[in-house]
Amino acid sequence: MAFRYKTFLILLATLNSRPASVWAQQKSQQAEPLAYAISGTVLDPSGAIIPGAQVTLAKEDGTSIGQTVADDKGSFRFDNMNSGKYRVLAQAVGFRDTKTDVNIGARPRAEIRITLPVDTHTESVTVAGDSAPQVNTEISGNQSSATLDQSALDRVPVFDQDYIAAISRFLDSTGTGTNGVDLIVNGVAANGPGVTASAIQEVKVNQNPYSPLFARPGRARLEITTKSGTSDFHGSLNFLFRDSIFDARNAFAVVKPPEQRRYFEGSITGPLTQGGKTSFLLALNEDFLDLQGIVHAQGVNGLIQDNVPNPTRHFFGSGRIFHDFSPNDQFWIGYSYERRTVQNQGVGGTVLPEAGADTNFQEHEINVSYRHVASTKWVNQLRFLVGHFDNRTASLNDEPALIVQGAFAGGGAQANFRRTEYHFDGTDIVSYASGKHALNFGIDVPDISRRGYDDFTNTTGTYTFGSLAAYQAGQPSTFLLQRGTGHLIFLEKVLGVFVEDNIRVKSNLSRMLSSTKAPRTFSKKIR
Repeated sequence: MAFRYKTFLILLATLNSRPASVWAQQKSQQAEPLAYAISGTVLDPSGAIIPGAQVTLAKEDGTSIGQTVADDKGSFRFDNMNSGKYRVLAQAVGFRDTKTDVNIGARPRAEIRITLPVDTHTESVTVAGDSAPQVNTEISGNQSSATLDQSALDRVPVFDQDYIAAISRFLDSTGTGTNGVDLIVNGVAANGPGVTASAIQEVKVNQNPYSPLFARPGRARLEITTKSGTSDFHGSLNFLFRDSIFDARNAFAVVKPPEQRRYFEGSITGPLTQGGKTSFLLALNEDFLDLQGIVHAQGVNGLIQDNVPNPTRHFFGSGRIFHDFSPNDQFWIGYSYERRTVQNQGVGGTVLPEAGADTNFQEHEINVSYRHVASTKWVNQLRFLVGHFDNRTASLNDEPALIVQGAFAGGGAQANFRRTEYHFDGTDIVSYASGKHALNFGIDVPDISRRGYDDFTNTTGTYTFGSLAAYQAGQPSTFLLQRGTGHLIFLEKVLGVFVEDNIRVKSNLSRMLSSTKAPRTFSKKIR
């Protein structure tokens, strides 16, 4: 009996322990998450598949957790997903992005079908006719003004990179008058742009023609802004080549003239120091023009035919250094040099080689600019230049000039001449802006110069004959001879002050008030 009772207790303990183990195992299995898959197909509105569609799977809060590409059947699949809410984003070129919400529960979910609508594009075009010009209420935005930036200048058809001659056609001919074009470079009156064509940043035409900041009205004014230094290296190069091999033969030439043109022009800008506070701009231009003068004249001994070289050499180089002492203090200084020579000038037609002349032109110029921003309302801009040029013409020989009408011109050219000039141009402008007012006032020095003229033309005389027979008989019809020193020095000083107030009366109305003390000229002639 005792044995059976002991056996019963052991059996009971065994039976009681097994359900606890099984329950623990079942509880452990229920705590582990179940794995699901999200799969589907991407279609277009017609029901055709879209292979290669980009499919992104994200949580309900937008966090991306997976990405795939639809296969050649348009199918995609994400495995080992837990139950919960998800968002599927499908994307394809030419279709609108489409989002689909997916909820994974206890039951397996069937494949989803995502249909992508065709993408649409909307474009709006506004056309304004010539009868409705765009009006600018700024004083400088008058209807006759024009601004050409670097991209516009590159598209303008310019012969020989001469922007000044090309853009001068936009000026008012009545404003130009006999004084020619008034050229303003970086705010200062100048004889030339001071840089090569590729270093010009912007050109303004008829900008605020009644502004007292300049000595002359603006209907004949070109305002040029040159490029400044940059923190990175930039450059451009232009090259031109022409050859007479493509020219037609001159009927009066002994042989076809071997003429050629080689033109090089470019600029480069970049940093000089680390940090970009100091930079430079270098511009160079060199022109080789090899032409021929075709002589076709009638001499005492018969017809005179000859090809005479007439080469022209032109070089221009300029360099500028820019330095920012601070964001409110900007300074730059530049130097430029120009040289032009022409040989056998005037030779050709009935003018014989002995009656030619050589010319030589040289110019040096220094430009300085300093800009200081005192506050948000006050700005001071100082600019000036100092220059010197020397222009000479020398006859090839000093014999008296002989002009036989209808036959030939020989002897000497009698064209000896020299012109020199030392000049200073400058301006100091103070600008003040507050509320509706933009005030400019300062001093303008259009010209302080010393000009020299040495005129030695016709110092040995010019004989004019009415015909070849008169020349053979030694009977001139006129004789011109110049006497005197031929030397003149002219001193000139032009000074002026100005005040200008641009008032913004309304959003669509501006008014300019100005007061100018007319530039006063002090001149003196010294012989």
